[in-house]
Amino acid sequence: MYLKQKIDQFTKDLMQAEGGHILYYIHNQERYLENIVAYIVSGVEQGDRVFVIENERLSPAIISKSKQLLSEEQLAKVHFINNFDFYSLHGEFNSMKITDYFSSIVNPYLEAEDSIRTWAHVEWGKVNDVIKTIGDYEMNANKTVSEMGIISVCAYDAERVPEELKETLMINHDFFMTDDDIFELSKTE
Repeated sequence: MYLKQKIDQFTKDLMQAEGGHILYYIHNQERYLENIVAYIVSGVEQGDRVFVIENERLSPAIISKSKQLLSEEQLAKVHFINNFDFYSLHGEFNSMKITDYFSSIVNPYLEAEDSIRTWAHVEWGKVNDVIKTIGDYEMNANKTVSEMGIISVCAYDAERVPEELKETLMINHDFFMTDDDIFELSKTE
């Protein structure tokens, strides 16, 4: 797997630092699949529960690749959530409702003192003001991830992200992941 060793070390460091919020731009679907599976395997091997919020089109390939690398017992620590249902549960993409729903899913595991990491492929249908809506969502997600002390990757299809949204996404994440690398985003005050 392409970034497996880097993901292993990077996420170990983040868990010791009590979490982190990572932005991922998807450019190459095959590399994306390799990286998400590496992230899942790394998480399970490090003792984490892994929540994967992904679309129906890519989930079967991710599940299939994960099954080749993990035992049945390990797979029980991986939870798949349909991203359309997750982001549209209450009709429209609503950042507060999404954050509340996310908290209701992971809180029982946090209360049991399980360490958690998430990978969410953020997609949206018709959103009136996508820049403000996604910006609000990522601001809430950044706060939630920090408070919960978890590692969270937010993956976006690079060609679908409007230029005006890119700066907002960079501001609301601590790290940036590409198909080939992971690095810390410098924050200017």
